[in-house]
Amino acid sequence: MNPTVITAPAELCSSTARAWKDRVARDITPESTETAVDLSKTRFIDSSGLGALLSLHKTLRAQGGILKLLNPSTAVTQLIELTRLHRVFEIVHA
Repeated sequence: MNPTVITAPAELCSSTARAWKDRVARDITPESTETAVDLSKTRFIDSSGLGALLSLHKTLRAQGGILKLLNPSTAVTQLIELTRLHRVFEIVHA
């Protein structure tokens, strides 16, 4: 099954994270075994954005699925590594 690809906003922060997470959570079905978040256009993520990604990861894991992060920018990759979340998420650079 091909992964469901979801595009993250340019800024995944306190002003956008909740609405984005809620929209994405509605799209995740029990059949969603693999979901990928395209971060290629995301310039900035704060703690709220990281929390949204972790929440989606937890939701998918609970139903036997996985969450992958696609093409994060250098700055976003550095933040993910700094917070050690690269141990949680599978990061794919295509």
